[in-house]
Amino acid sequence: MKIFVVGSVVVACSVKVTRLPLAGESLSGSTFLAEPGGKGFNLALAVSRLGIGVDGIFSVGEDMFSSVISSTFAQLGFSSEMLVCREGSTGAGVAFVDPAGENCLAVCLGANLALTADDIRSFAPRLLRSNLVAATFETPDAPIDEAFALARARGITTLLNPSPFRPIAPSILANTSILVVNAVEATALGISIPGLSAEALQPTPAIDRLLADGVDLLIVTLGHRGAVAFRSHGPPLHQPAFEVAAVDTVGAGDAFAAGLISGLLAGKPLIEALRSAAACGALTTLQFGAFNSFPTELSLAAFIDQNTFEQ
Repeated sequence: MKIFVVGSVVVACSVKVTRLPLAGESLSGSTFLAEPGGKGFNLALAVSRLGIGVDGIFSVGEDMFSSVISSTFAQLGFSSEMLVCREGSTGAGVAFVDPAGENCLAVCLGANLALTADDIRSFAPRLLRSNLVAATFETPDAPIDEAFALARARGITTLLNPSPFRPIAPSILANTSILVVNAVEATALGISIPGLSAEALQPTPAIDRLLADGVDLLIVTLGHRGAVAFRSHGPPLHQPAFEVAAVDTVGAGDAFAAGLISGLLAGKPLIEALRSAAACGALTTLQFGAFNSFPTELSLAAFIDQNTFEQ
């Protein structure tokens, strides 16, 4: 099994602070970490840790950070052919992380914004050998649109995580099989999940519209309230969150998507894939930084075995 990631990659810097800063405020940090990141790269890395083959396209700039990304890809066994070089800077971001693991961050996407539909067409033979094509909104619309259209024309599943949020182009939505959003992104789409009772989980008109527009599976992650899956065929499913002592939530959403993908590609029932997704997200919060936090197949299986609960 293999996924193709229409990816973003950045050099991610994280600083531990006693609390998140106010506007105009300078704080002392206790720990600093710089590592390869970005939502597309995180997804590719997290999926590979779970034993899924990875291909994709990632854009870097003409600066010193591009060599950091190149060496990391070589270290991970990712093909250097996944990287395309563009003028300007490689993407970079900064996150502040408080003692509860909550964070705020800013990302300068740099060369990631230079990825084009023509780039995707040049990668089409590789994309069409995948079992799933995934993208986030750290990539422009045009390459996502092209990649999803190519995939769906061949019957390949597509997954979109529209983060950071912007309105989803109708052409992209029409070719999206699986849509994964958090509570903030759900609100932007007009979706509200007021409670987790059977009555509260009935699809709203906004959810019905998304499912009618071509989405087969809509998943809303709700932090400590878990996640809810709405399907075009079948009742909604609620996956409780795993209770852990979070250190850093950066990358948890990417890990959730990776766990979901690995479960679905392994042919697991949706409820089991959701459990894997929730476990991946929880495990990723247990360390500072994302790069070394994503679980392996073995650590994921052990965590689920040790933390089962009634559905």
